[in-house]
Amino acid sequence: MVKIRASKEGIEKINKCREDKRWTKDQNSEALVITSQQQFRRAVKENLPVTSEDDTRLCIEQLQILLQKNIFTSDSTNKVWEYLNRLKTRNTLHITIGRFLQFIESKDIHLKGITYRNWQIFLQGKEIDKDVFLAFCEALGIEDWSSVAVLPLIYTKDSTKQTRLLEGLSLFNHQQQIDLLLSNLANQKRAFLIANPCHYSRTWMLRRLEAEIYVTMRLKCQPISLTGSQYSSLRIGELKNRFHTEYCQTKLVKLLKQENLLLLLDIDTYDLERLEQLIEEFWQPLVSQVPKNTGMLLMFLLASHCNNDWQEKWQKSSTLSEQITELPPEHSFGVRDVAQVLPKIAIKLGQPLLGQEATIANSLINKSHGSSEKLLLEMYRYFECRTTEFSLWQRYP
Repeated sequence: MVKIRASKEGIEKINKCREDKRWTKDQNSEALVITSQQQFRRAVKENLPVTSEDDTRLCIEQLQILLQKNIFTSDSTNKVWEYLNRLKTRNTLHITIGRFLQFIESKDIHLKGITYRNWQIFLQGKEIDKDVFLAFCEALGIEDWSSVAVLPLIYTKDSTKQTRLLEGLSLFNHQQQIDLLLSNLANQKRAFLIANPCHYSRTWMLRRLEAEIYVTMRLKCQPISLTGSQYSSLRIGELKNRFHTEYCQTKLVKLLKQENLLLLLDIDTYDLERLEQLIEEFWQPLVSQVPKNTGMLLMFLLASHCNNDWQEKWQKSSTLSEQITELPPEHSFGVRDVAQVLPKIAIKLGQPLLGQEATIANSLINKSHGSSEKLLLEMYRYFECRTTEFSLWQRYP
């Protein structure tokens, strides 16, 4: 289990949010109730084929399923079993989520990890399980948990300095694309077009989107590359057969229980008709096989050139426009953008900035002349990282 802690500045923000909500620091803090209630809703959403609204009815058997998944602390588990047994003796077969949330509050029920001890550890800025850290941040209304955390090095101890820099750069800006991605995911649109002739800029965007999906879903991402001549030359039927040979229904479902899957498909050689076939014959049937309450299956359509015959026509095709959302290229970054990511990179590399973020950012921007490739190179030079792994920015994954 990954453990993280709040930064010095993060503790100040956490306490400000806590004070705004008038939550105490003691064992009777409302924080434990609210966090447990929110985590119960999340458990319902992730484990049961129902919504998490207050008026949603749960049968006793469904609550027993949640109990068997050990979502409560040991003491609270016993209280919930006793409660369910009392309901059975009264021949009460269903209970609304709203009523169960009242039970959580009245009987001091805690979800796993949401304890007074962990609340104290969290407030003191000591290391705590990441899931618990994120749960408390969510309850406090802190949308970007990374803004209050000392970000961990999630790579192995022998990871190179270049690898840690790559992860830090994967947290860089692209807010417009992130907002568009999340908005469409919330509305069940999961196919995205990225048309950008600059491979560095395109790769940077994809790495940032992967990082955001991981933070939002709390589930890692596995890219599946369907790029290269061995795929671009295939007819849609052949592509479908090859994919299902490697990822049969059973394997696909098993993978999605553990992670999000990101399909990457190069469509530079596609015409409009073939692109429509891809959606109708490959993508839509594939999406229909994805079960609820699992990781997400996303598809990113990659294009380098702007002279494809579908470029000006695809949005007029209902088949394509209803299924695909275009994520625009990030044409340039500003000093503020760079200054915001520098502390995150510095923490990962253990390299102090001495309060010079704006000055450093301005220098990096001036030297890059609006080029994503040059900006990346300048970042590598500033943090004294060898560029032996720089080719990772030319492709994704």
